[in-house]
Parts: sequence; C-alpha cells; structure tokens
Amino acid sequence: MSEPPVVKVELQRADVTGRISREPRLLDSVLVKTLGADWERVLRAGQAKRAAARAVIFQQQDPGDTLLFVLSGTVRLFARKATDTVELGIAHAGDVVGEAEALAGQGRRAMSAVANEIVEFVELPPAALSGVGPKTTQALEKWLKALHAERLKALDEMTDFLNRW
Repeated sequence: MSEPPVVKVELQRADVTGRISREPRLLDSVLVKTLGADWERVLRAGQAKRAAARAVIFQQQDPGDTLLFVLSGTVRLFARKATDTVELGIAHAGDVVGEAEALAGQGRRAMSAVANEIVEFVELPPAALSGVGPKTTQALEKWLKALHAERLKALDEMTDFLNRW
C-alpha cells in the first residue's frame, strides 16, 4: 500500500497593499486617491476579512466604528425607516461601507450590509485613518459625508415612494 501524497500548506498574511497595487479598479478608487501618499500605511493598519455569500457583515443599529473597503465581490446595503426596509444600493470592489460610523468615530450602524457573493474587504478602525494630514482628513470627511448623504437620500426616496400607495 502506497503512502498518500503529502500536501504542505503555508499560511500567509494577506498582502492587501500588493493586491491593491496590482488591481487598477482598487488603485483608482476614491479612497486610495483621497488618501494619497498615506494609502499604503492606512490600509496596512486594517484587517483583511472575507464574508461568505449571503452573510450578514453587519446589521443596522449594531455598534460599530470601522470603515470597510471592498476588495472583491459585492455588498448589498439595506436600511430601515419606520416600518419600511429598502435596498440602498450595492457596493462594489473599490467602494466603502460604514462611512457614517467612520465619520462619527463610534456609534450604531446606519444601515445593514450583506454579502451578495463571497466578499473580501479591509476593515479599517478609526486609528488607521488617524495620522493623515489635515488636507487629507478634510478631503476624506467631505467625500464620506457626500457618500452618506447620497445613501440617506436613496433611503428617503424609496420610503417616500413605498408610502405613496
């Protein structure tokens, strides 16, 4: 009887910055562009994660303060307003989720995020975003506020539409 073949497995820490450098969609993302020269340092301070298809990444009202940068896959965003639950949109590779909580530095999730398929992302704690220069901080806050306002507008429009009938 022959010996079964031996398979060696090596565990490695995910090289997030190398991956971003190799993928034009990620390298050209608004987050990377806004962070400028600090993008590698900031993203190295995050934690790479993977969510299975249809997994709940977080739910509205969960405590949270992290910003998620989507590396691959798509994330469906939902929010409740009164008795209505609506889909706000889909975050793709290069997009971020959790902008309201990142702006506040702490609090409750403003929406729910569900993996539409296998999703890989980098979870950035508030400390990862600190230490960037004041111009970068201002640009980042401006962009995240605009993104959050856009998502809140979608929530208002959809719930208004649903309640017309």
